[in-house]
Amino acid sequence: MRAPEYLRVPITEAPAVVELHCPVGPQRLFAKLRLAGSRPPVTLDNLIEFSCQDCRRSLKRDGRAASLVLHRYNIIGELVENEVIP
Repeated sequence: MRAPEYLRVPITEAPAVVELHCPVGPQRLFAKLRLAGSRPPVTLDNLIEFSCQDCRRSLKRDGRAASLVLHRYNIIGELVENEVIP
């Protein structure tokens, strides 16, 4: 017996392309991950790291010294952490 149409949950697929933007001011595009609709397994070692000059400049304008701002993403494009290096 099948559930009525209004009770069926649509199945959504993972996007084929995930864009990695700066999480603070999402103007800067770091990279595009081409996933072809699949969600690969993620381990702690599979991080993608980008330095962000926009965030570094923003911190400098606010009076906080930062030589480097790093944004780290997992391989499916989810932000994992940010790090400010003084």
